[in-house]
Order: sequence, then C-alpha cells, then structure tokens
Amino acid sequence: MEKRRHNPQALTAEQFEVFRTRLDERGNVPPPQPESYMMGEIVRGVYPQLRTLRENGYTLKMLVRVFEENGVVITIHALSTYLKNLALPREQAQVKAGSKSTVESPTADVRRGQFQLKPDATL
Repeated sequence: MEKRRHNPQALTAEQFEVFRTRLDERGNVPPPQPESYMMGEIVRGVYPQLRTLRENGYTLKMLVRVFEENGVVITIHALSTYLKNLALPREQAQVKAGSKSTVESPTADVRRGQFQLKPDATL
C-alpha cells in the first residue's frame, strides 16, 4: 500500500489578504455558544457559585438537589469528583492524572504461561 503525500496549499497574495481580512472580522465577533454542555463543563461553569455554597454550609446532597431542581441529574460521587479536581491547582491535577500510568504491575516481568510465587499473607 503506497502512502499518499499531501501537497502544501499555496495562496496568492490576494487570497491571503482576503483570508486575513475575514479573520480580522471574526476577531470582533464572539464565538458561537454551544448548543449543549457536557457535565464537566456545567460544573466548571458554576464552580465559583458551588464553592460559595459549600463555604456557606451546603452539603453535597443539597447541591445535588439544587442541580436536580434545575433539570440536571448528577450523582453525589460525580459532583464530589468534579469539585475535588477543580479545587486542585492545575499542576497538581496534571500530576495526578499522569500518575495513574506510572503504577507498575507486580507481574509485569512474568511471561505468559509462567507462575509467580507470591509471599504468604498473614491473616
């Protein structure tokens, strides 16, 4: 199977100026709003208000009820996870997300069809 290479596209000076002008025109217009939001976007969008409510004594269960009153279904566990991740500084959140892949399996060096003896565990 032969790989196809894409030829780079070239614009004339006139086409380039038209393109630049259109981009400048769009720079003054706000981007279109999405028609729907994913749950993470919803929680992120109202996070300052949720944080204030938590500081004022609202429980997660109360917040879930507020979401439900407004037609948004979310579990306590999901809301807790979103709030915890949003409360972390970005650097810690990135480190935490990357740390899952660094856990090494204790059986990583064992070949298929071989058994690995494990030490007895005390009960």
